[in-house]
Amino acid sequence: MVFSLFKKKKEPQQLKNRVEFCITNLALGAADAYDELVEREDIEIEESGCTSHCEICEQGIFAIVNGEVVTADDAETLVQAIDEELKQNPLF
Repeated sequence: MVFSLFKKKKEPQQLKNRVEFCITNLALGAADAYDELVEREDIEIEESGCTSHCEICEQGIFAIVNGEVVTADDAETLVQAIDEELKQNPLF
């Protein structure tokens, strides 16, 4: 019980939708979508060295939204596809 006196009280954190980008795919064209999404407060952005989706990465740009792969031909379309995925399957 003594230890509980020294624990900091944690503030509850709001859940955010998670969007993950492959570093290689950022270099292949997803960086513009990343730059646009990183400014948003409702999304938590994560960069991975490799997401193990190499076959998708070779074909075009993509992101992983709350565990679901979203693909597009260009960055603007990718942002739209991410927004659509968030509307259909929000985290909260």
